[in-house]
Formats: sequence, C-alpha cells, structure tokens
Amino acid sequence: MTRLRSWIGAWIESDRIQYAIIVLIIISAVVLGLETSPAIMAEYGAWLRGLDQAILGVFIVELVLKLFAHRGAFWRNPWNVFDLLVVGIALIPSSGPLAVLRTL
Repeated sequence: MTRLRSWIGAWIESDRIQYAIIVLIIISAVVLGLETSPAIMAEYGAWLRGLDQAILGVFIVELVLKLFAHRGAFWRNPWNVFDLLVVGIALIPSSGPLAVLRTL
C-alpha cells in the first residue's frame, strides 16, 4: 500500500498532470464567464453545465488521489486546503457569488 500511495502521489504531482489541471482551471474559468451570458446559456447552457460538471469531477478525483497519497500531509499544504474549500463551494448547489472562487 505504501508503494501505491507513493506512486499515486508522484503521478498526481507530476508536471504533466499539474499542467493538465491548470488547463482545466482555465477552461473552467472561461465556462464560468460564458455562463453569465443569457444568450450563450440559452444556446449552449446544457453543454456548458455538462462540461462544468465533468471538470468538477476531475478536480474531485484529483483531491481524492492527493488525500489518499499524502494522508495527513495533505492538510499541511495550504494550496490543498484551499483547493478543497473551492471544490467544496462548487459542490454547493446555486453557490451564487461564491462560484467565482472556483476560478482561483
């Protein structure tokens, strides 16, 4: 189990995965901006909400893998705690003005 935790920790923290997460954060920010347009939402709302939920799912998996790999050390990294709070806010239905925190 220790080897698995170590391998997952190295993989999830690898440059390749972190770059992919950054790209998803940028896409998520663009989607969030598009969701403020009634015209765009009328045309593409279902698609944008689906994309938003898929990206949120990836962020949840990332957090779960980090928690599994790092266990208690997860909580000593302020960025991990911040990410957990932001994803938690995103999971709250109709998070309204708090939704902008997701772009961080």
